[in-house]
Amino acid sequence: MVIGTLSVESFRNLAPARLGFHPRLNLLVGANGQGKTNVIESLALVSGRASFRTADLADVVREGANDATVTVGLAGEPAGELAARIGKGRREHFWNGRKVSRVEASRKLPLVVLTAADLGRLGGPPSDRRRALDRVAVAHEPALAAEHRRYEKARADRIALLGGPGRPDRDALAAFEEILASAGAAIAASRRRWVGPLGRGLEEHARLLGLPYREISLRLVSELPADAPLPLLADALRSGLRLREETERRAGRSLFGPHRDDLVLLSGTLPLATRASSGEARALVLAWALAERSLLAEAGGRHPVLAFDDFDSEWDPDVLARFARALPDDGQVFLSSARERVARSLPLPAGAVWRVEAGRLAPSGPAAEAAAFVPAPARWPGERSDDVLAS
Repeated sequence: MVIGTLSVESFRNLAPARLGFHPRLNLLVGANGQGKTNVIESLALVSGRASFRTADLADVVREGANDATVTVGLAGEPAGELAARIGKGRREHFWNGRKVSRVEASRKLPLVVLTAADLGRLGGPPSDRRRALDRVAVAHEPALAAEHRRYEKARADRIALLGGPGRPDRDALAAFEEILASAGAAIAASRRRWVGPLGRGLEEHARLLGLPYREISLRLVSELPADAPLPLLADALRSGLRLREETERRAGRSLFGPHRDDLVLLSGTLPLATRASSGEARALVLAWALAERSLLAEAGGRHPVLAFDDFDSEWDPDVLARFARALPDDGQVFLSSARERVARSLPLPAGAVWRVEAGRLAPSGPAAEAAAFVPAPARWPGERSDDVLAS
C-alpha cells in the first residue's frame, strides 16, 4: 500500500496543497511547531484512526472554516481515492466518492502510527494496550468492529438505566446484559486468539532492535476465564454483571467485563514495565509497533504504511540505527524530525526529504550521502505534474 498523493483543506496550519509522496520513505524535517505532526495526524484521521492529539475533532479544523478535508490517492491494491471530511463532533469517509465506514477506511489504508504519546505504553493506561491488541484482532476479523460498538453502547445504556430514578426496568436491564454477554464474549475470545501472535512478533522485533531480554511474551490479564470457549465466556459475563449490579449502580460505572482487561509485557515471568530502563521501554514500544505492522500486513495481504512522529527525539542513537536497518524492505514509511542532521545520519532507506515550514511542505535539496536519500519524483505515475507542490 502506497500513499501517492495527499491533499488537505483547512486542516490545522497546513496550507492547501496536493503533494506527491515517495513510495518508500518520506522524511519530514523542520523546527517544532511548523506542521510536521499535523501531516502525520492527517494521515491517521483519513485512515480511520483516532487523533493522537485531541478528542475533539473540531480542534483540527482551521479557525473560520466549517470542515477540514483530507484526501489521499492510493497506489497499489486497492488503488483509488480515500477522503475524510471532518467537522465538529463528526467525521465522514469516502472511497472514490462513495461514503464508507471508518472500519472500511482503515482497510483501504492500513496504517501504524507511533508518536510521543505511545512512549509510556508499557506502564500507561490499560486502554492503550487493549486498543493496540484490538487493532490487530479487528484487522484479521473485521466483524469484531461491530461487536465493539454493540458492547460500548450497551455498557453506557445499562449504566444510565442503573443510575436512573427508582428501580430499573428488569426487562430492559436483561436485554442490555444479553448484548454485553454476547458482544463481550466475542471481544474476549478474539483477544485470547491474538495476544499470542502479537507477543511473538514483539519478541522477534525486540531481538532485531538488540534488546537484551529473552522469552518476551504478552499476558492478557482478565477477570474472565483464560481458556474458556465462547459460551462459557458469555455465561461468565452474565453472572458477573448480575453479581455486581448493585455495586455498579452505586459507583455509576461498569466494574466488570473485557473493557477492564489489561496486557502485561513479560520477560520470562518478570514484568518489563518495571524492569526495563526508560530507554529499553521506549525501544520495546518501537518493537511493538513493528510487530503490529507485520500482523496487519498478514491480515490485508499488503504492507501497512508506517508513520512515526518525532521519531528521533526520545531514542538512543544505537536503537535508532537498528530501527533504521530493521525497517521492512517493502512498504511506505513517514518519519518526522526536528533534528535533520541526526535523521540524515541514519542508515535509512532511499526516499524523499520534505522541509516543513509554516504549514508548507517543499522537497528539500541534496540529502546526506550516508542516508542515500533521493529527491521525490517530479510526478506520481498517472498524476499531472502540478500534483506535486514545490513550496
